[in-house]
Amino acid sequence: MSGSRRFRVAYGGLNGVYWMLCCLNSFTSSFLLGRGYSNSELGAVMAAGYVLGLALQQPAAALADRTARAPVAVITAGTGLVGLTAGLLLVMPGRSFAVTAVYVLFFAFIILLQPLVNGFAFYIERLGTAIPFGVCRAVGSLSYGLLAAALGRIVQRRGVNAVPWAGVLTALAMAGLMVWFSRVGTPPAAEKREAAAPSVSPLKNRCFRMMLAATALLFFSHAFLSVYMLQIVRNVGGDNEDLGMMTAFVAVLELPAMFLFDRLLRRFSCAGLLRFAAVFFAVKTSLVLAAGSLPGVYGGMFFQIFAYALFIPASVRYAGQVSGPENANRAQAWVTVMTTVGSVCASGLGGVMIDRLGLKAALALAAACAAAGAAVMVLGVREKEKTMTGS
Repeated sequence: MSGSRRFRVAYGGLNGVYWMLCCLNSFTSSFLLGRGYSNSELGAVMAAGYVLGLALQQPAAALADRTARAPVAVITAGTGLVGLTAGLLLVMPGRSFAVTAVYVLFFAFIILLQPLVNGFAFYIERLGTAIPFGVCRAVGSLSYGLLAAALGRIVQRRGVNAVPWAGVLTALAMAGLMVWFSRVGTPPAAEKREAAAPSVSPLKNRCFRMMLAATALLFFSHAFLSVYMLQIVRNVGGDNEDLGMMTAFVAVLELPAMFLFDRLLRRFSCAGLLRFAAVFFAVKTSLVLAAGSLPGVYGGMFFQIFAYALFIPASVRYAGQVSGPENANRAQAWVTVMTTVGSVCASGLGGVMIDRLGLKAALALAAACAAAGAAVMVLGVREKEKTMTGS
């Protein structure tokens, strides 16, 4: 296998194991409700995890951008913390302050890794290997779906401790990959960083700021559907196994769009793909709101193929365009900051609204946020040439 191909395969594997960790977030409801937490407490725990992850992202991203070898070290350290906290959850029974604190840390460390894993593509490209990000990210969705289908059945039959067990095993696999990357030489472009012209901060770009605002609104709806999918499927007669199958279905739907993303990018701009995806976030959430049966929920979630599946690779490339390689991790972190802001609000408000006003009222708020996010994205984000000038 050629050197370039090894790098592509390894980065695809990194996406695979990382998104298996993210899959565990979809089983937070199963784990915490199984330990005796209420919907409101579940929302508070997830919101706290998002907030802590948000607080850690920018410092970690700045550290990863500091030296050529830093991305490997920072990701390896974050992976170790995920595995450690997952292991602690296995030996801490029931519902307690200690379980709450450790789960917040577990969740936050997974969130912390997202911009670093995305930005790692640019690290590999500085080694001289072009990365087909859409294909590699599709490996992540496939792995997410396979784990979701298996874990839903295991949790239903064996209990909720299957969730932290999966965290320990997946973190070990990710750590193994990072050991392999640690043996790779420094990117040849690293020595030239000091002489390179400094890139413009992405936050000075008006279109990027509009994209970030839209992202927060869109991810309120996306995170609500992810965090409270167990409640949604139970509302139409489902259970934990149905949650696993729904999560797997949605993940598999992402594959075609992500595999084809690099081809789509040859015909359409990142900004155009972001606008298109934003509209389908609103379509998806509105149809789930209207669904009265499990097939109806499946019908709404089908539009994940045009929403999240296009948004993720488009947002990564768009952030890279406006930042340049020297600030790649920080630009990715800003996108993740806004997804986290939306997710914090969805987690915190969602549980309270479900307990006090019911699931339909909470879903209606999620649908309204998705519609507002689509409007901001369509009206505020322009094509690459205009974006790069800061217009």
